[in-house]
Amino acid sequence: MRSAIFAVLALASAAVLAADEQPAVRPRVTVSSQPSGATVSVDGMDRGVTPLVIYDLGPGRHHLRYRLAGYEDRDRFFTMDEGPVLEKSETLVPEKGLLLLRTDPPGCAITIDGVAAGTTPRLFTDLDAKETYKVRLTKAGYLPQDLVVKFNGREPLVRDEKMVLDSGAISIISDPAGAEVTVNGIVRGVTPLEVKDVPKGRAAVKFRLDGFAEEVRELAMRAGDRQTLSIVLSPLPGSLHLASVPDGARFYLDEEARGQGPLAITGLKPGAYRVRAELAGYGTIEKTVEIKPGEATREEFRLSNVMGRLEVRTDPPGATVVFDGKVLGTTKGPEGAAKSDVFAIENILEGEHVLIVRKDGYEESSRKPKIRSTKTSQANVRLKRVFVPDIELETVHGTVRGVLVENQVDCVKVEVSLGITRTIPRNEIRKYTPIGEGAK
Repeated sequence: MRSAIFAVLALASAAVLAADEQPAVRPRVTVSSQPSGATVSVDGMDRGVTPLVIYDLGPGRHHLRYRLAGYEDRDRFFTMDEGPVLEKSETLVPEKGLLLLRTDPPGCAITIDGVAAGTTPRLFTDLDAKETYKVRLTKAGYLPQDLVVKFNGREPLVRDEKMVLDSGAISIISDPAGAEVTVNGIVRGVTPLEVKDVPKGRAAVKFRLDGFAEEVRELAMRAGDRQTLSIVLSPLPGSLHLASVPDGARFYLDEEARGQGPLAITGLKPGAYRVRAELAGYGTIEKTVEIKPGEATREEFRLSNVMGRLEVRTDPPGATVVFDGKVLGTTKGPEGAAKSDVFAIENILEGEHVLIVRKDGYEESSRKPKIRSTKTSQANVRLKRVFVPDIELETVHGTVRGVLVENQVDCVKVEVSLGITRTIPRNEIRKYTPIGEGAK
């Protein structure tokens, strides 16, 4: 019995000794992350990258931080009192980039990696900063534009993109302005103007302006082209139609004689010309006439008579009027009138002239009237009788010489001397003989 008790005590003692010989568990923290490779710091000191085991942490509360590029930092707190062996695992959240996308013009459709993402302008706050994105911008009338977007952490990224037209544009000016412009047969306005949406390829630009030659220019257009087209139009020649009142004026153009009006002068370059009209007896008129491109200009010159006028009256009527050596006619007047009616001589140049009045049986009268432009002068001419016998009568009483006054059936009246008339009965006349001018 006593031996059995000793045996039990021996076994107990052996068990105690065996328990004392077991080593103590070493405190540790196993740290991991999804994804792995995150830098781990404990209480502000970097300890490595996940996955890792940390053995030397003392008792108490500790600060654990995970850092991995492209992911948000994570902070966790723990105490070693939780147990000698701890496991800390964290799923990291990808860091988000900030993207402001703007376009000129706005309203472009956005696709990101093939997925529709609205229209510009647009602010994106949910894109993973670690990723690289392919962005496409599209808008009707513009070429598609592809972008590659890569973030630099949380640093905001602003992209301003200018869209390129899928057609060309032409800025057009002309000298002079105001020409109608057609592009590929379509009227697009008047110069100066900008023509947009010109399809790529050959573009025929036509200019039309009244008075100027039509012009055509061809341009090679590419998508997005912005070209400038400047042209000087060639003026068409004009014409000048000249007339005068009264007709017959002679016209000079810039001192060059061009003929007697009415006349038309064609093929004139546009511009100002000096035109002069001349007509004898009328004042000269000069004008500056503007010839416009391709237009017919008409000018009428109303001339003013600047000649003088001479009114001649004779006593007696029936006198021949000679002016400057030219016989102009005979003065007239009523039966038995002492003075003639007015005999008018028109369009006389200013200055001194010679007037001669003649009548059989009267002395010739000569004068030198002075004529003034636009004025009327008078010449009243009283002729002096001269005694020139034109008949000789042989009567029963003798011969009578004188000027025949009246030849009647029963008698003949003869002026035998100035102012003295004698009546001779027909039965006393033996012979009737004309003499001098009367004998012809």
